[in-house]
Amino acid sequence: MSINLQKHIASLKKAEAAAPVKSDNLLLFLGTAYDKSFLPLLKPCVGAATTYIKLDSISTIKEVELYCKAKGITRVVSTSVPLLGKLLAWDKKKAPSLANYAGSYFLRDGIEYVFIQPLKQLVTVNYGQFMAKRIISKLTRPDSWYKPTTFDWSILDASNEEEQYLKFFIADLICIDIETFKHNAAIRCVAFTAFYLKEGTSRSVVLPIDSDYNLAILRKWCWQLKAPKLFQNGKYDIAYLTRYSAPVYNYLYDTAHLFHSWYSELPKDLGFLNSFFIREAVYWKDLAETNDLHEYYRYNALDTWGTGNCFLAMMQEVPDWAITNYVKEFPLVFPCHLAEMTGIRRDMGKLATAKAEQQEIIATASASLDTMLGVRGFNTNSPKQMKQLLTILGCKDLPNADEKALRKAAIRHPLNTLILDKIITIRKARKLVSTYLTAGKEFIEPSGEATRILYSLNPHGTDTSRLASKSHHFWCGFNIQNQPRGREVKQTLVADPGWLLCEVDLEQAESRDSAYISGDEALIDAVENSPDFHCKNASSFFGIPFDELYDTATGTVLNKPIRQLSKNVNHGATYNMQEYTLIDTMGELKVLKAKSLLNLPKLFSLKEVASYLLAQFHRTYVKIKQVFYVGVIEEVTRTSLLVHRLVGEEGWTRYCFGKPNKNRSDLNSYIAHPPQSLNAQTLNKAWLAVFTQVALPNPKTFKLLAQVHDSILFQYKPGHEYHIQQVKELMEVPVTITGYDNVTRTFTVPADPSKGGTSWADCK
Repeated sequence: MSINLQKHIASLKKAEAAAPVKSDNLLLFLGTAYDKSFLPLLKPCVGAATTYIKLDSISTIKEVELYCKAKGITRVVSTSVPLLGKLLAWDKKKAPSLANYAGSYFLRDGIEYVFIQPLKQLVTVNYGQFMAKRIISKLTRPDSWYKPTTFDWSILDASNEEEQYLKFFIADLICIDIETFKHNAAIRCVAFTAFYLKEGTSRSVVLPIDSDYNLAILRKWCWQLKAPKLFQNGKYDIAYLTRYSAPVYNYLYDTAHLFHSWYSELPKDLGFLNSFFIREAVYWKDLAETNDLHEYYRYNALDTWGTGNCFLAMMQEVPDWAITNYVKEFPLVFPCHLAEMTGIRRDMGKLATAKAEQQEIIATASASLDTMLGVRGFNTNSPKQMKQLLTILGCKDLPNADEKALRKAAIRHPLNTLILDKIITIRKARKLVSTYLTAGKEFIEPSGEATRILYSLNPHGTDTSRLASKSHHFWCGFNIQNQPRGREVKQTLVADPGWLLCEVDLEQAESRDSAYISGDEALIDAVENSPDFHCKNASSFFGIPFDELYDTATGTVLNKPIRQLSKNVNHGATYNMQEYTLIDTMGELKVLKAKSLLNLPKLFSLKEVASYLLAQFHRTYVKIKQVFYVGVIEEVTRTSLLVHRLVGEEGWTRYCFGKPNKNRSDLNSYIAHPPQSLNAQTLNKAWLAVFTQVALPNPKTFKLLAQVHDSILFQYKPGHEYHIQQVKELMEVPVTITGYDNVTRTFTVPADPSKGGTSWADCK
């Protein structure tokens, strides 16, 4: 953060503290019949304001205005879509989305209107009441809201470029936003908004990218303007700007990352942020659908103006712990950007072969299924046909035909198993073909050759700060983190010619984190000292001697089914999984198999088997529930915060809207957070270190590709195997934490490198 901006933020906070806050004590809530049952919950949201209630449907705005005039009301809170449509003069076939316009402000004939989500969300959404209170305060406490700069914009072209450049050169902050065409991953226009903090003013320009001259302007402005740059989810923008050889100098701030660092559970799109921080904001994304080019450019300018004002408003309120989060999260943008723009090579020959193999599996299984059913062309994706089949198989009670339902039906009769296993096989193969093994997802290089899979890696995509993935900003590729196990897909993702792939994985990272966070000595001993963690668990859970499960001398697992069972139990029980969830996760057939493997009473129901399995975990690791769970509940209930317990540096802090003492789903989410987030923070720290210490200094011998779950995937040149050791050492980050048992310990999660291979499937 620049010194000037810090001083300005401090002055804004002082001014905010000194500003008088006025209130208005007369409101109209204009809702719908669906709000009636939830009206008692509205009172805490409106505070001391006297609130009239009107749930009748309306036909004109005039009737609302007459009602308000008769009561002396000038402020209206509404959930009515018909009213919203009339204020917008909506002329489209589909009604406006209340989800989009929640938080939007309108002023008409002296009456102010704000829209909130249906009152049902005060109950069904954790942050529903929080958001309703905030939005309604636009009317009840208008002077408490940030005052945005005046919106002023123009088109940037050759006639005014020099004059505007000089004005932007002295700006304190510059916000940038691009608009793109899906076709050819092309930029349509770029908006710049300059903010002058002492004056409290801004100016916006929009540069159409429709000529080589304007492209030269774009490159000049992105690189030569030195003020700190601000984006909203800027990794999208900088991907396109990189493609146009227009790198951005001094990209320091991002509203999506800053808001995620503060309220990770809330939406982070610009429409939401505008409604959250700008009192008189109106959702304007619908303007992008216009055919009026001038209006489209105005929409682009509004995006940068709104982003900048949201940032300045955010800085008035944001707590110090969120800034600490941001300082940890934002630098991850750059290794993610490098990896996204690098991608991984696709072997189109192997792709064709892998697709043909799956199509053969589909054809063979489909022919067998048709023979068993006595039909031709049975459609396993048809809800109607599947429902008829399940009825015939005596499973009419199942609500759908997803994989979990089919596995439940399969165990009810051997014939069911025979038929439904074919259907599951067909569906799995079709999913592989449609999602991963069909050409067309590759990025087309300038040569015209489609040889690379690109993807995105998002540091603000999860509540825990773990990177998320999806397809690339250039409308190609796929999620690199959810590749199916096995060779089918990974064999098609290969090293570049003359390179080798390698993956370094953190071993039992979440189990280690859970052990030290809870302070459970038995779990610490298991992860640190046993030659095989899961066999150790199986021995402790089920009373089987360890040497009957694992041969220490040869490093061989002697009972794989029991070991796999312990893995299922460990994963589920750590995060407070209940019996039926464990059954759904394992599958009923595997639960029955567990009953047989453990010689449990034959009369045990599936629930009793699952209950037994979960109980063995908590009997073995007693502090997980008695110390860790209790500590999380107390911490969130008392502070609404989950704070990492790192020693010597502040860790990731999460604001929590849920109530773990009252809601099991909230509890499960929050007890999963500390180990998952600690794991993510450790891996992110390593990811950044590998980027700065290995990737950047060695571009000719090392390529950083992706962070995948607990691992880092990369390429290296043969003869430079030392890069593998570098990555391993940087991933083994010493961590010192104070657990929920109030004992401080230091530990390191070991990293395990794969051997180098020409395909991802070879990296084992």
